[in-house]
Amino acid sequence: MDRPDVIGQEPTVVPVDLIDIIYAATLDPNRYDDLVARWQQHLDGSLDTADNIVDPSPAVSSEEIVRHFERAFAIMERMGRRDTDSRSHAALLADANRPALLVGQDGRIRAINARAREQFGIAEGDSIESLEFDASGLANIPRALARLGEEPSGRLLTLCRVYSRDGDAAPIMALSRVDSSQGESPVALMSVADIRWSDRVGAMLREVFGLTPAECSVASSIISGHSPESIAAQRKRSPQTIRTQLKSVLAKLSVHTQAELVRMVAALLQMDGEPALAASLEADPVKARVTLSRPRDRTLEIVTIGPDNGRPILFIHGMLDDYGVTRELSRGLYARRVRLIAPVRPWFGGSSPDKGPAATAPERFADDLSAVLDQYGIEQCPVVGHLAGSVYAFAAAGRLESRINHIVSISGGVPILSIDHFADIAPRQRTFSYTARLAPQLLPMLVRTGVALIDRGGFRNIVEAMHHASPVDLATASNPEIFELISQGYRFTVSQGHRAFVIDAHHVVRDWSEYVDGSDQPVTLLHGAHDPVVPIKAVRNFANRLGARAQLVELSEHGQLLLHSAPARVLELLERLLNAVDA
Repeated sequence: MDRPDVIGQEPTVVPVDLIDIIYAATLDPNRYDDLVARWQQHLDGSLDTADNIVDPSPAVSSEEIVRHFERAFAIMERMGRRDTDSRSHAALLADANRPALLVGQDGRIRAINARAREQFGIAEGDSIESLEFDASGLANIPRALARLGEEPSGRLLTLCRVYSRDGDAAPIMALSRVDSSQGESPVALMSVADIRWSDRVGAMLREVFGLTPAECSVASSIISGHSPESIAAQRKRSPQTIRTQLKSVLAKLSVHTQAELVRMVAALLQMDGEPALAASLEADPVKARVTLSRPRDRTLEIVTIGPDNGRPILFIHGMLDDYGVTRELSRGLYARRVRLIAPVRPWFGGSSPDKGPAATAPERFADDLSAVLDQYGIEQCPVVGHLAGSVYAFAAAGRLESRINHIVSISGGVPILSIDHFADIAPRQRTFSYTARLAPQLLPMLVRTGVALIDRGGFRNIVEAMHHASPVDLATASNPEIFELISQGYRFTVSQGHRAFVIDAHHVVRDWSEYVDGSDQPVTLLHGAHDPVVPIKAVRNFANRLGARAQLVELSEHGQLLLHSAPARVLELLERLLNAVDA
């Protein structure tokens, strides 16, 4: 059944199921995907039958639809947001991108994800003793659980090795305290630790401790969770040969067990890089935060990544990401003496709102950047715009003139010269682009529902939906470190609500050529061939339009997430750029 609606003299029909899902998603954010899918269906149908698409378009947003969207938005705003990430235990395990389980202080497994069930052959309700631990784990796990109630949430309790049921692997597991519901007994999360071998650490072990290449290779495999027997099978060597090499590794490093070897190498991995990097290689590699006072009682948060004496580059984040970088990129910044200075734009993260018109937000932020350069005593430097940050990078270059000597756009957008551009992008992003362009008054409710889902820890659903159209990006996002960076970016964007996303959406779906034409600096466009949001064809056309001032660097094996998936190429570009400026 459909409901008639009247716009002027022309009757239109509003599908009842669309109205139903609007309110269903308002009350249950887990229906967010259903809402977006149904809205996408409505959009596609409306645009297919429209004689002429105008901007904004009554063909996609009748008065009744607008009323329901605005009413649902008002309901959600009145309901407010959850103050903390109160994910259920089921959601916590679902978000884990590796084998993981929850265990109570009594040693019983409270919940377990499919990966852990398959790898270890255990089930909910089993005793933790059902797992086959190494000798160190057998001793340390009971002690860690005994003091579980005394530890704060997030505290790492112990590391141990657990053997897979097939015997081919023995991954290193980390046990840490997690939040439990009020009145519940303490709970710990056990998941495969993300410890990866580093060639630099391997070189250090060879040079300082005298390990042979073969011994380093054995140590690397042990760190990766393989048993001596599986290493022998893989390398077609006798188990005795591998054990002899392992024994030599332990002796040269003055450790007695494989568990001690793992802990030692994990510590070295944390310190991998320049000496000044040792204190900054935690989950958040940010070196320092500064709060800058701005007009109208605003404050601007600024973070820096890289050495204090590094060559400065302004870094402008996008609309669904923050300043987070991988450990590899962070190490590279120190090694190359590069310092990213990343101001947090208004409405994002810890910066105050800027309640001026959305249409002129890039110009006002350019004025903020002038104050940032003054704060750090920088006369001139390049600016990097990441994703939607490219709009702001061009605007800043035009407004700050000689203080910006180069514009770098990493996976950046391009001015939208025709609405036909949206036909070539991924379905989820196309839906939001059409909405922002043709029915902007509906966007707050869609975004607000997504915010509610994020507040409830539904990152995985959103990440998979956003990157589903690009297998390359989906594979990149499956990396635990990168998945956490993406999730952190979502939290950063919605920390003050929906406004940050809505303002950026206003700009990225429009023709912002005025910012391009208002700047004259050289431009480098670093873009992945598999980007599902800004197709490489559109970037090539943009580069051709810029002419001699632009260089396009295409990465044929990467997508939109290339800042995380191709840190070496990003570092190479930045260093080449800075060296050219220094010369």
